[in-house]
Amino acid sequence: MKRCNGFTLIELLVVIAIAAILVALAVPAFTTLVRSTNVASAVNTFLSDTRFARSEAIRLGGTVTMCRSSDPEAASPDCGSGSTVGWESGWIIFLDQNRDGTVDANADESLDDRVLRIQAPIGTIGSIYEAGAATKLKFTSTGRLLNTSSATTVTFGGSYDLALIRKICISLGGRARIETASELCPP
Repeated sequence: MKRCNGFTLIELLVVIAIAAILVALAVPAFTTLVRSTNVASAVNTFLSDTRFARSEAIRLGGTVTMCRSSDPEAASPDCGSGSTVGWESGWIIFLDQNRDGTVDANADESLDDRVLRIQAPIGTIGSIYEAGAATKLKFTSTGRLLNTSSATTVTFGGSYDLALIRKICISLGGRARIETASELCPP
């Protein structure tokens, strides 16, 4: 009798069943990894831009505002307001000549607010929400927060598992740092 090389149907079904079990075990872990990476990327981007805004305020000797924007990539971006515009929509950082928290164009060009940096929407990362006066962060020429009487917190990944949630704590002195969800931000 001649022997055939190959797999039997039973062997093929066993291999497919084992592969399906391995995929079923790996997908949740992969989803958690992707979410964790997305949150970390968003937190690092926000932290970097917060530090940039503070350093530019000190360097330029004026007020620099970082605010959420519904369309940061528009020809004339502006600060969004209300609960419909979140940090995940993107933000703008600008030299705020008159400290009003909006990007102004004046008749005298030397008084125009100057956009320093634009951040496009950062994608799906759960939710971002703030505590304190975090719809706009205004840094003074000394690096302090101007528009708040207490520390400000911006939390990333709010709809995810507690282990994935990260928050940025910004002190009255303007220093920002990353904390886990369970850690308290200092006043």
